[in-house]
Amino acid sequence: MRITRAEERWFDIPGDPDGGRLKIRHLLPGERAEVWEKAFPQGVQYRPDDKGKMSPEFSMQPDRRYDREETAKRAVADWEKFFDAEGQPLECTPENIVRAVNEIEGFTLLVNTFREQLSEDIAKEREDQEKNLSNSQNG
Repeated sequence: MRITRAEERWFDIPGDPDGGRLKIRHLLPGERAEVWEKAFPQGVQYRPDDKGKMSPEFSMQPDRRYDREETAKRAVADWEKFFDAEGQPLECTPENIVRAVNEIEGFTLLVNTFREQLSEDIAKEREDQEKNLSNSQNG
């Protein structure tokens, strides 16, 4: 097995009058797990039940804002043709990505849609590469 590099690809934003584009980075499994663990921390406490037996009680305090913002900061590698409310170009920085998450309607959904598409494309490409490798070894 090999460690793979994170892949990045450009996606045009459908219907955007400014012609904006996002460069989406495919998150590695450890990155996704790290965000998940911080966004959805779990706890266990043992409490006596009605028979006096100690039973686990699970809890979770989700931080959905952290999940949205941190996922976007890790997934958005760059952008083109993004502007602030005054029409000034908006540089792709972690701070501006958070602004986009919180101030642009549908931004998070768009990032997640592109992430899913990229994941599907990468999985299909790897599957095709494996088939080609198998065919070349057998043929």
